[in-house]
Amino acid sequence: MTTAAPRAFTPDDYEGYIAGSNACYPEYPFSVAEMRHSDESFDFSTYYRKRFVVEEAGRIVGGVEATHLPSRFHPDRYRLDLWVVPDARRRGHGTRLYDASIGELVARKALAASGAVKESMAEGVDFLVRRGWVELKRDWESRLRVAGFDFAKFAPAKERVARDGIRITTLADESQRDPEAARRAYELIAEVRRDVPATDAATDESFEDWQKHWIASPTFMPDAFFAAIDRDGRWLGMSNLERQLEDPTFVWQGLTGTRRDARGRGVAMALKLRTVEFAHRMGVDHIKTWNDQRNRPMLSINEALGFERQPAWIVFEKRFRA
Repeated sequence: MTTAAPRAFTPDDYEGYIAGSNACYPEYPFSVAEMRHSDESFDFSTYYRKRFVVEEAGRIVGGVEATHLPSRFHPDRYRLDLWVVPDARRRGHGTRLYDASIGELVARKALAASGAVKESMAEGVDFLVRRGWVELKRDWESRLRVAGFDFAKFAPAKERVARDGIRITTLADESQRDPEAARRAYELIAEVRRDVPATDAATDESFEDWQKHWIASPTFMPDAFFAAIDRDGRWLGMSNLERQLEDPTFVWQGLTGTRRDARGRGVAMALKLRTVEFAHRMGVDHIKTWNDQRNRPMLSINEALGFERQPAWIVFEKRFRA
């Protein structure tokens, strides 16, 4: 069977692209609203992002995206995500999409591209390994079943931070009291992101860009953005949940972090407990999160809470030049 040549993604392709991607990753559904927001808040004048799709009988059956990551920006490093729907595999679509995207990156004199595949997805792992991609790191996926969570067991953790003069509140509530609450959240996140293990260093973004990416996101919930604040009004740490638009049975765990000088005081645990309480009130089945295998402090908190470890996501890299 002759496979169709890939073509560039157009604005008419959002629904088809999302439908195909979700068929490949049914446990991690994305939405048209999220994809549109990602593109609308992306600075195409500064950063690179390009997609290709391939069709069969008018249906998008495969897609690939190569993009800069503005939050961890390197001008010559890119993120690659490629998929082909299960019923259209082994027809050459993946190879053609891959060649089209990699050809563009090579023409741009890219240094390297990275991408992630779940270790249980043997076909995807094999696809990259055969093309010379090498493993950089692994992120554990973990899930916490909310029903039956023993909140009483963790009462001492909440009492500990209260004795230390630390209150746990939400961005929604703080915004009613403090007109600078959003900026304080932004400044806190800018600091704690630098310590999140990753393949590339965190890059700063403006307050305005942060608002576009975070506050304006269709998945953002200000009442599920929890902040730890001390007696002096200093924001010490945060943890947030993100709404799942396509599958209301679960929520995403967003970022959890504390300032370096506030660690070891139980702040992160107290914050995470508030996210579990919120998820419980929402009535979701579970919370999904990921952590770099090197992030032992956060993994320890998740393990104590009862998060169950899933197969890891392997981050691979393909280098094009020294």
